[in-house]
Amino acid sequence: MIRVALVGIGNVASALLQSLEWVKQGKPIYGVLTSLPYKPEDIEVVKAFDIDKRKVGKRLSQAIFEKPNVVPKYVEVKSDVIVMRGETLDGKEGVLERIIEESEIPPANVSEELKKEKVDVVVNLLPTGAQKASEYYAQQSLIASSAFINATPSSIVEILDRKFKDLHIPLLGDDLLSQIGGTALHTGIIEFLKSRGVRVTRTYQIDISGTTETLITLEEWRKDLKKGIKSQYISKHSNGASVVAGTSDYVEFLGDRRVSYMVIEGEYSIGIPVRVDISFKSYDSFNAVTPLIDLIRIAKVLKDKGIGGAIPEICGYYFKKPPVIYDSTEESRRLMLDYLSKVMTEPRLDR
Repeated sequence: MIRVALVGIGNVASALLQSLEWVKQGKPIYGVLTSLPYKPEDIEVVKAFDIDKRKVGKRLSQAIFEKPNVVPKYVEVKSDVIVMRGETLDGKEGVLERIIEESEIPPANVSEELKKEKVDVVVNLLPTGAQKASEYYAQQSLIASSAFINATPSSIVEILDRKFKDLHIPLLGDDLLSQIGGTALHTGIIEFLKSRGVRVTRTYQIDISGTTETLITLEEWRKDLKKGIKSQYISKHSNGASVVAGTSDYVEFLGDRRVSYMVIEGEYSIGIPVRVDISFKSYDSFNAVTPLIDLIRIAKVLKDKGIGGAIPEICGYYFKKPPVIYDSTEESRRLMLDYLSKVMTEPRLDR
């Protein structure tokens, strides 16, 4: 079993827990790595932290459906884990002040709780912009010797990589790349055009949804953070084309549905112009599930082997702000699979 703690019981936590329940019922989940020694059904969420009084003190099975979460109930989640009160720090700045109803319960001692439950992997699902809170939970993971997955845009790898490496604790981040989110599809189409000899000159992407994460990223400083990371990632895959990408609007009735619009312009043949217009619709929170299920199992493998810090080959495939951005998805996937194949045949490194 892989013992997991979740930080931030929002929409992604809801989608993840429902998906884990789904696979435990023997139903398929598409796209997960099958070469790992641990299976998706080996993942068990044993700890959860949040600051909203509508979730704190409740069972996870109930908390994941409390407001402001909007992911519908697809599966009856069986979990008696009680959501504990975490530290607030910068976790409710700006528009979050109006959204979050802060619990009056004193915060738990996070590192002690992680140790008590022998947590293998901590998954950070805090809102965009919660830099101090993300750093805090990463530090608590270090103290508890738990691997840390940073699904948020907060800069954790750059700041704490060396500490995690020295203590042989895996650190994977930053800013999760969705299974079939707008950024993943956008770069995939650009790579196809490049493979056919098209010179991509400029491109843009806008995303619309009804989740809390979408609403808060309308704040300029959060929008700039997300836009900068997305644009840099797509630009790397397009050989320096002019790129703009980011959230453009919040539409409450969409709920967890996400609508992405992309335009890609370029030249082919003797300089003939080409333009690709795409409307892409998906369910936002479930876009994170398959990568997280892979990363939790990978983190456990690395932890078993005594490998610490951020691994470029792993982070480069699963994140938008990794230590190294590779030139293509094909290259990053090949390097990731080659690395895992090698690691799984080697003895524990820190013995």
